[in-house]
Amino acid sequence: MKDIIVFTQNTMASIVATREVLINNSDRIKAIVLASQFKGESFTDQLKVAYKLTKKSSFSFFFYKLLESKVYNYLLWGHKLIKTKNYQNDSAKTIEDLAGQYNIPIIKTTNLSDNDFLINIKELNPTFVLCLVAQILRKNVFETLGNKLINAHGSYLPEYRGAAQYFWYLFNGDRQYGVTVHFMEAGLDTGDIIFQRKFDYNQNVSMYELHHKLATSFGFMLNEFINNYANDNDDDHNNELISFKQDEEKATMTRMPTKEDFSQLKKKGNKLITFKDFFKYI
Repeated sequence: MKDIIVFTQNTMASIVATREVLINNSDRIKAIVLASQFKGESFTDQLKVAYKLTKKSSFSFFFYKLLESKVYNYLLWGHKLIKTKNYQNDSAKTIEDLAGQYNIPIIKTTNLSDNDFLINIKELNPTFVLCLVAQILRKNVFETLGNKLINAHGSYLPEYRGAAQYFWYLFNGDRQYGVTVHFMEAGLDTGDIIFQRKFDYNQNVSMYELHHKLATSFGFMLNEFINNYANDNDDDHNNELISFKQDEEKATMTRMPTKEDFSQLKKKGNKLITFKDFFKYI
């Protein structure tokens, strides 16, 4: 039964997580919404949003996001061009490649909060909408889709609400990272929790490697959500979907890392990305 829609984008983390879902649960995916990383009707509008991101953070973070999106996609194109082993076993395919392979329609949008777009999504009547996007969703998205919206967040909520958790794990010397699958609401990462996990990792890694590990965990846990929590009216999927409130007293927030933050991370011995990362972590 195809009853789930995936909101995603062409960045490394979103592609890796979406790829895991499509390879393992293509039979449940009704459609894929491929959104722009930055909201805007034109490239100029999207560039303005990217510039604002740079002002809030640093050029280092903007440069990293450029590598994690544009350069990563060029790398996938190279795998496709020469038909590498990773491409042939699906581990280096784009979202478009896999959607075509599994006959899943793709809907493209520059604005996930556009009312006409939301009406079209609602008419598809999905059971759930899995969100793997960076765009800020406006109030009308939650009014239209309600409790269908499911997010995989890169922390053990309510800790590390906000962006760039992978940076702060390394910056703070945390020995584990978390992933939480939760309902979405208008507050930033404040929705009710469905389930969550913690994972060990080697602290002597680049930011990109840890980010990739998080993305892989997103895919792993969204597959677990589909298989064990998202009832598709089949006798094998009759588990009741139960969630619980977040403990606000334990809530912490992240922020965009600054130039000074990146300098401190470098002193700790962690790099943003290494040359081998692009070939080892596809």
